[in-house]
Amino acid sequence: MVLDLLRDRGVPAAFFVQGTWARAYPHAVQRVVDEGHLLGCHSYWHCAFPNLTDEGIADDLSRSRNQLETFAPTDQWFRLPGGVGIRDPRVHDVVRASGYEHVHWTCGGDDWNPNLTAGALVAPILAQARTSDASACVPLFHSWPDATSAVLEAILDELQSSVQFVRLDELDPADVPRCKPHRRSRLSLLRARTRRTRL
Repeated sequence: MVLDLLRDRGVPAAFFVQGTWARAYPHAVQRVVDEGHLLGCHSYWHCAFPNLTDEGIADDLSRSRNQLETFAPTDQWFRLPGGVGIRDPRVHDVVRASGYEHVHWTCGGDDWNPNLTAGALVAPILAQARTSDASACVPLFHSWPDATSAVLEAILDELQSSVQFVRLDELDPADVPRCKPHRRSRLSLLRARTRRTRL
């Protein structure tokens, strides 16, 4: 289990938890907090946020906050379900108005795919950790795939003697990966309209 491995190695992590999952597995969430990991919000229902209205996004985040705050504060720390909406200005605006800002990842995230071998999952994470500032390497894992513990163990075996593992909130704010939404300038909008008019 991922929590057992992190405990045995003395490595902190950030767990972005869905409100519904926290409601179903409160003991696991309490263990995350008790063992010193950062608790973050991963929505309540795990819906694609661009498909929700502004009110729907705000309600989802409110429900999740109410559920997770029984364990620890989650303000600021949020990861969009599936990363869907990372470039959507409307989604970012509502998320920010709800007290959060999307935290992205820099590598990993494919441990859910049963067609990928452990070696294929480990290699890009090791490559990034070795070639970039360690504070900028933020890999994404999921707690439920069978491969995750083996992949994480291999990464710790390779890097723990040379890399310092820290929680997201221990990074310099400038090193926390965040995706900024695409906001089109007035000029580009005018050009787009002009092209459509000519068609």
